[in-house]
Amino acid sequence: MRITRLLLFGVLSVGHAAAQIVGCLPEPHTLPDDLRSTLDVRLATFLTAEAQGHWDDVEQLLGSKDVVYASSYRRCLVSRMQELRMVSIDLSTPDLYTCTTKMDLPAGTVDRVTAERLSWYVRGTGRFQTSSEAWLEETQVRAYRNQGQWYFVPPQRAMQDKWEKVHYTEADFVRDRRDEIDIPNPPSSPIEITDVHVHMNRQFPSLRGVKFMLRNKTSKKVVVLSLRIGDETGETDLAGPYEIEPKGQIAEEEDTTAYADFCEGIRKQAMTIEEVDFADGSKWESKRRANQKDN
Repeated sequence: MRITRLLLFGVLSVGHAAAQIVGCLPEPHTLPDDLRSTLDVRLATFLTAEAQGHWDDVEQLLGSKDVVYASSYRRCLVSRMQELRMVSIDLSTPDLYTCTTKMDLPAGTVDRVTAERLSWYVRGTGRFQTSSEAWLEETQVRAYRNQGQWYFVPPQRAMQDKWEKVHYTEADFVRDRRDEIDIPNPPSSPIEITDVHVHMNRQFPSLRGVKFMLRNKTSKKVVVLSLRIGDETGETDLAGPYEIEPKGQIAEEEDTTAYADFCEGIRKQAMTIEEVDFADGSKWESKRRANQKDN
């Protein structure tokens, strides 16, 4: 029986830190004319620089490292773009929208002050190419303003999907990635996590399938268990009813995300037992969970 997911905290990638997006408004929104015209010109410059391999210009048009990208992240993203270029985007049917937490923003043209603070998404048919192939794909480019100028975030999902297919081999999928998960197993925990094996998901390589055993160290029957997988940026809290006999063990498996963005690197995560309920009505909880309740 698999554990039921109770809570999932999303993790924003470095590349999306400039605008924390909660939900897209369904009403149409447009930019003031002068902002839209400068957006079109600046986007054309960005795509031309990418198509022609002017990578210093591309890096500059990604924006300030203090706003969106750490320098190491920006260098990685440029290297990915060198392999997977988006050389054009067909805007014959212009599609521009914004996402914001300001849910009372009226439909129509957005006032300048608000427009300067939002991220804007230009959707269209992108033409991508590598050294060996070219293809068309529906995609979007994110545009944002900083100090009176437009900067851009490339279509990372389209790039990442293709990059993973090209760069990951059978050896990557069969390798046990146990070292990506830390298992503290504090002595006070009545449940020990053992026999952990971690493998890359073949369809979605950023995901990991984690197989493990839960061993009941006590002489009491376990009926409910809560387990946490996470790191300092976010966590997944898993819980479910169980019947683990005294000194018994059961096999389990779960999925977790190793990285949200191919330039961020793999997130080192920890798997820990948070709460255990026994058949006799007694309960154990971790120090972390007890501190959360006290606060």
